[in-house]
Amino acid sequence: MKIFESDFPPDYRSAEIKAILAYITTGKFCQLICIPGAGKATILRLLAHNRKLLKSHLGEKEKGLRFVYINFFELTNFTEAEIIKLLLIGLDEKFQNSDDPLLLGRDLHEAVNRLSQNGQTIIFLFDHFDEHQNRLPHTFFQMLKSLRNLAKFKFSVVFATRRDLAGLVDEDILKDYWDFFVGNTVYLKVYDKVAVEYLFTQIENVFGQKIKAEQKTQITKLTGGHAKLTKIISELVLGKAVKPQTENLLKETPVMAALYEIWLFLTSSEQQLLSKISEGKTSDQIDENLIKLDLVSYQNKFTIPLLEDFVKSAKLNVQTKIIFDPQTNEIKRGESIISEILSAQEYRLLKFLIENPNKVIGRDEIIKAVWPQTEVTEAISDEAIDQMVFRLRKKIEDEPQKPIHIQTVKGIGLKFEP
Repeated sequence: MKIFESDFPPDYRSAEIKAILAYITTGKFCQLICIPGAGKATILRLLAHNRKLLKSHLGEKEKGLRFVYINFFELTNFTEAEIIKLLLIGLDEKFQNSDDPLLLGRDLHEAVNRLSQNGQTIIFLFDHFDEHQNRLPHTFFQMLKSLRNLAKFKFSVVFATRRDLAGLVDEDILKDYWDFFVGNTVYLKVYDKVAVEYLFTQIENVFGQKIKAEQKTQITKLTGGHAKLTKIISELVLGKAVKPQTENLLKETPVMAALYEIWLFLTSSEQQLLSKISEGKTSDQIDENLIKLDLVSYQNKFTIPLLEDFVKSAKLNVQTKIIFDPQTNEIKRGESIISEILSAQEYRLLKFLIENPNKVIGRDEIIKAVWPQTEVTEAISDEAIDQMVFRLRKKIEDEPQKPIHIQTVKGIGLKFEP
């Protein structure tokens, strides 16, 4: 079966792919980071299915690379056994009809060892990793480490994520596996000339008609080259003869949905800052993370003008209550699923606080909720608790230095205001 991405041009997203290959061909892990809809899944599928592109970067060395695309959305059960099965399926390997992680783990180790001994370098491409990282068992990272120790420089991983995992995983995981997450980030720029031009060509081929040059210019100007928005608007132009103008586009449901997807992935403080920038109220407040994500420039200018118009016109409310949804086990702020940007420990703490609103929670209660395996509370330092609370406030508070939701009651503990 022919894969769609196999026909993409060899110079597609050349800078980012070159950077990824520099990591994985030397046995290092790598993070591919971008905002929703900017194209990280496309990059992973290109690596997995476009051998011409790989050969243009690596020459004959590409023959030794075995890319395995793994979509974490396919997992319904995040047990160690189910995760190992997914990896074995990705490798096209047979495995025992068992839910014993030890037996399945042995099958996985034998497969990776055999493939590496045969000269193949195995690279797992983990798509949608950040949305599910706090549901993974701690043994997941130990498994990756043992596979790397087994295959040495012939094993690597690319984590596709919307944020740097160094700010998402628990502190103990970051400490034990820091080389998985530190100093290995590749940020996907919103605009890439080759990618935009090829996207227009694809859409024109589907519709059997051309997009006018001036329309392409206007679309790119409004979207900043953002892949999903560019695709949606181009389809509206050809399919419904919608003029690529802000007032028209902000009436279209698919456009608004794509813009909301970007908006809802942001933290509360990031939403606050973008709202201020859209109103021209800030000139010196710079958020390095928003710049890395290529949402704003160092001059505090939006890289996606249509997003700025959306923020201005939608009158977005960023002061919604924080709730826990027992049906989905998600923590939400309005429509934003903020549990996706929390580490496992941060999730347990916030869930516990939400379930005990306006109650002062002491140190021992916090430790029991966040570190349930700990038998001696003194084993958890006050510094560890303070650091976790600091990180959590940065993710949920409008102004982390002036917290409204997670308040400190001096000498006693924490109190949560929904």
